[in-house]
Amino acid sequence: MAGKRFAAVAAWNARMREEAADDVRRGSRVGRSTLLAIPATVVVGLLGMGMAQGLLAANFMVVNKPFAIKSDQVQGAGFAALLHDRLIDNGATGASKGMARAGFKSARLDGLCGVVHESIAGVSYTLKITAGEPVNGTPEGVAEINASDLILEATSVNASNGTFADMYLGKSADDITMGATRLEGGTAGNFGLEAGTVNIANLDASAYTIELVGSIGLPGLKLAIEPGTVGC
Repeated sequence: MAGKRFAAVAAWNARMREEAADDVRRGSRVGRSTLLAIPATVVVGLLGMGMAQGLLAANFMVVNKPFAIKSDQVQGAGFAALLHDRLIDNGATGASKGMARAGFKSARLDGLCGVVHESIAGVSYTLKITAGEPVNGTPEGVAEINASDLILEATSVNASNGTFADMYLGKSADDITMGATRLEGGTAGNFGLEAGTVNIANLDASAYTIELVGSIGLPGLKLAIEPGTVGC
């Protein structure tokens, strides 16, 4: 049922884009702006309902464009990372991009903020997702968010500080594991690393995918569509 609703919203939104792009004026500008705002509101409602029903536990991906993920602190166990190429264009060019693929067997996060920037009929919007403590650059030591088998693919990962223990640096990427779970996607001979535990302060990543092989608890979850291009 949820899949049909998402498909219907996507189809309706596509028609709105086509009508807004042509030269035929359909009603007042105010009326058209109101119509363009409806898909965003509906998507947020369905997304929240899907999370509540556990329908979106598989992964989160914005096709061919990065989104920002921030957390004041990430404490993880069973950490693994590797470098690989990811196909980001399924068209004729077949373009790929080098990325870091990092996974946690278990992780605790002190706050989470994610933003996705989109344009609908030439109008900029930001989908903003927050949970736990406010992300303000100062770790509060309250790791309310718990995740298992969490995998992130990113083109850049920045932090003010990182501490690793029991680290194996330079392991072949096809033989990397998060604890006892293999981190898929590695190529033999490519760079990889493993660590028993990791503590990352002020995580700021430009990611292409978040995969939840396991689960994640998001206390105080908020989803909002904000006009313009805003950050965390």
